[in-house]
Amino acid sequence: MALNEYCQQTRRQEILAKWIGEEFDSYVVKVLSDRFGDKLANQTLRVLGVGSSEGNQETLQLKKLKTKFSRLSATVIEPNVKRISKYQDMVRQKGSDITGIEYEWHNQTFHEFVTSMEAEQKYHFISIVHAIYYYAGDLEETVKKLYNLLEPGGMIFLVAVAGHSGRGLLLRTFPHLYLSAEEPTPRTTTEPEEIKPKYFTNTTEVQSVLKKNQMAYTQSSYIESADLTNCFTPDEMTPETKLMLDFITMTVKFKESVPDGIFSEVMEFIKRNTRVKKGDQGDDKYYFDTECDILVISK
Repeated sequence: MALNEYCQQTRRQEILAKWIGEEFDSYVVKVLSDRFGDKLANQTLRVLGVGSSEGNQETLQLKKLKTKFSRLSATVIEPNVKRISKYQDMVRQKGSDITGIEYEWHNQTFHEFVTSMEAEQKYHFISIVHAIYYYAGDLEETVKKLYNLLEPGGMIFLVAVAGHSGRGLLLRTFPHLYLSAEEPTPRTTTEPEEIKPKYFTNTTEVQSVLKKNQMAYTQSSYIESADLTNCFTPDEMTPETKLMLDFITMTVKFKESVPDGIFSEVMEFIKRNTRVKKGDQGDDKYYFDTECDILVISK
């Protein structure tokens, strides 16, 4: 899987987990505690996870919230049946680690969830980590729907790539790599999150929507760094290297499927935007850095 290869090589999960471990308390937990601590002394803090995947990052957030709120309900939205099943398995296995949290599972997209709601529930906290790309056919509408689901005083924790570096800049420069045609969208695997999206947004665009609609937010950033040295010798690319390129370009079988001219143009762009560092053997290593923004949006 292209996503798994990218996450493993860039240590995406570890980096974000470190941020949550060190910064989530001050950015989110303390603020929510100040706003809702007394009001919810004998009530439940309602949490919504959008595109929760296997729950690795979301569980860390819930554990942090549990230090201040004794009762939590977590509504999980994840369209990929394999990933939501893994999340459910993890919850069962963790046992006492997550006592006091009531889960509600929805194997559907965010828009399907909103459409199917009989009554509009409000949430104190919404988490959407590296998922806005797949729900943003109309970005402003999506952000407004998320915001409208918040209780007054609630917060959205949104993580996505920035538009000025790495993958964000690449996909802004070469939009034809990921914009869908009329035909059914190809897949890199059979899993939904590997489908080439119809639109790939970034935090630059999200921030424009927030400013336009006067939605308050704070911003923090971290870097995902991918070693793409082997990408520049096409005849020697390993299957893992090809998966990295598939994920970075959001293009199924990128090396094999795009015309030679486009392949060369994209690879030249990637190389121009790499950071060169000497390896252990004195050889040049090429790192493709993508800045990711953490936007904490308050109502």
